[in-house]
Amino acid sequence: MASKCYTRYRAGGFRTNRPLRSLAAAEKRASTGRRASAARNSIHPARVIKWIATLFMVVSLGVVLYVAGSIGYGYLQNRNGQQAMRSLFSITGNGSVDPDYLRREAEALDARLHKLDPVGEIDIPSIGSRWMIVEGADGEALKKGPGHIRETTLPGAGGNFAVAGDRVLYGAPFLHLDDVAVGDTVTVKTPYATFTYRVTESFIVTPDDTSVLEPVGYEAITLLTCDPLWDVKRRIIIRGELEDVQPAGTTY
Repeated sequence: MASKCYTRYRAGGFRTNRPLRSLAAAEKRASTGRRASAARNSIHPARVIKWIATLFMVVSLGVVLYVAGSIGYGYLQNRNGQQAMRSLFSITGNGSVDPDYLRREAEALDARLHKLDPVGEIDIPSIGSRWMIVEGADGEALKKGPGHIRETTLPGAGGNFAVAGDRVLYGAPFLHLDDVAVGDTVTVKTPYATFTYRVTESFIVTPDDTSVLEPVGYEAITLLTCDPLWDVKRRIIIRGELEDVQPAGTTY
């Protein structure tokens, strides 16, 4: 009777292999498995869209967390800086508002100031902004608050007192500077006197336009910040003319 198996001689004896039908069935199962595996590993359009959507959500969440973290950390830096400057600020004036006295005091303070020292306090009532002013206007200084641009004179010296501030980070002291209108007031309290300016103009310049820091023919204040938010393509400029001077320590 014919065997259903085939045999092959090997050294040491004979070995009986699987029946041919079993091998065919195994091959069929393997082939079916390979096709199923290929189907699973194929790139289906719906699967690609799902991957892209998931990646977009992860990246978006990362951006949101980064922005929120930056704003929160900047706020803490600013709050600490403001508190430190308020503790160091003191009134030194003798009550005089004589122009010669104010000029001497402004020049003397300017000579004593070092970067990150407190200069005074600025108040812009129309936008509810009141902040201590720090000496210097680079990134390190602006973490503490609005910064006096050191190439410009202090109030009372007869020149153009320029102050820059951030619109988004570090407490965003100049967030609403674009809402300041002609006729609004800006008050600056220094150790030797309190100065009130009346806003006379607002305009936009490019970042490389430093002419806004030059003297303008009258005692002025110039406020600067970036425009639009989160960008540095332009600068908002608010310019005011000195209107009133009160003795040091005058409240407003």
